[in-house]
Amino acid sequence: FRLLMEIIGQQAYLQRGSAESILKSRLEMMYRSLLILTFGGGTNEVQRDLIGMFGLGLPRATR
Repeated sequence: FRLLMEIIGQQAYLQRGSAESILKSRLEMMYRSLLILTFGGGTNEVQRDLIGMFGLGLPRATR
């Protein structure tokens, strides 16, 4: 997905209603939703650490 945005260039980031927007700004909207999804990406690691520490009695993971 990011490769497609790189190929299209700056026009891929234009918001809806812009005269030069490509694909009716769908790329820009999808890009924003991807950023939201990746923001919560650390929760899996936190859950694994909690299960390891409290469920399995393992030492705390070093970071």
